[in-house]
Amino acid sequence: MSVEIPQDLAELPANGGLYAIWMLFHHYGIDLETQDLVHLCRHNAEEGTYGIALAVGLKHLGLDVEFSTQHDPDPQPTEQFFYAKAQELGIPVRDEMNYAQIKQAVDQGRFVIVYYDTLEGVGNHSLVYSIDDEEICFFDSFEPMPKDVFIQQRQQEGICQQVIVIDDRNFVMRYS
Repeated sequence: MSVEIPQDLAELPANGGLYAIWMLFHHYGIDLETQDLVHLCRHNAEEGTYGIALAVGLKHLGLDVEFSTQHDPDPQPTEQFFYAKAQELGIPVRDEMNYAQIKQAVDQGRFVIVYYDTLEGVGNHSLVYSIDDEEICFFDSFEPMPKDVFIQQRQQEGICQQVIVIDDRNFVMRYS
């Protein structure tokens, strides 16, 4: 399976979160412009995109979302802005989800974007491709990650075990 990723998205530094959104909409046959995603989610080359900004962006694009996170003791100004937007839009912000809860969401047919530290020590948002009791796979890397490694990488400093659960049932009903 191969997907032709737009060159400007592929070359964008810290593009994981925007790639996850782009891939999700590619699944629906909808092409999103990279610069529109950059603007919508306030992506920047140094930090990428905050998870709450991705959740708000997905809501603006017509999807129902829930955001889960550990308490962040030091939210950045951009995050604070998007948390306020999430509240305005009625996006539920819940406590962090564990591996079993992520698996359950995927098993229920939801798309899920997770935030974790890569093995190279870089925070990354990835759209889950598959998950079972032993491993998890992502659309941006079909190499399976063992469950225990994923759990470890979600517990790294600054990660806050963030997850976006996407319910596309209303979206699909509107556009089918």
